[in-house]
Amino acid sequence: MDPSNINIIRQITCSDSSAIFEVDLDGQKYALKPFHDNGDPGYTGKGRDLNRFRCEFNAYKKFRTSGVCARGFVPKYYGYIDRMDPATFHPALQSFARDKLKPRAILLEYLPNTENPQGGCSPPRYLPQKLLLVHGNPDRLVWIDFDVATTFTDFGPEQLARCDYEIALVKGFAEALRDDQAEGLRPNTKFC
Repeated sequence: MDPSNINIIRQITCSDSSAIFEVDLDGQKYALKPFHDNGDPGYTGKGRDLNRFRCEFNAYKKFRTSGVCARGFVPKYYGYIDRMDPATFHPALQSFARDKLKPRAILLEYLPNTENPQGGCSPPRYLPQKLLLVHGNPDRLVWIDFDVATTFTDFGPEQLARCDYEIALVKGFAEALRDDQAEGLRPNTKFC
């Protein structure tokens, strides 16, 4: 994709590590997530990747190839830009101008009409913070933000144990949603 065809419409959110923008590319809306880059932080002693772009990029590549994006559980992944020149996108990317390296970015599905199911509150079931409720017909819950995700190429006992733990978390979340629906609560009910 040619970054010069990107028109940044607005910033949706930002953090110390990245930002998310609503963008137009060839007449289509997307979400663009550039990451600050002050050099590769490498890995922890236990082998955990500390590079947020690399973590999210690898997660979305695996989601796309395994069909998770197509099923709507996470935003669709459309590609990445290896290095974006902040000067080309001034003033939108001005917070990236002082970084050592130009930001890398991923291009994702733009999700309009969203809300955080928690609404900034602490629900009694401790719903995951990385979810968005996308209003539509039907509404859908979408997992977001994988910039600290761990992905595997080989599955040994440790990786299988981590996967079992994650599967148990997702099953518990699904049960909590079913319980809420049985009680007549919508999944976006705020517990304040």
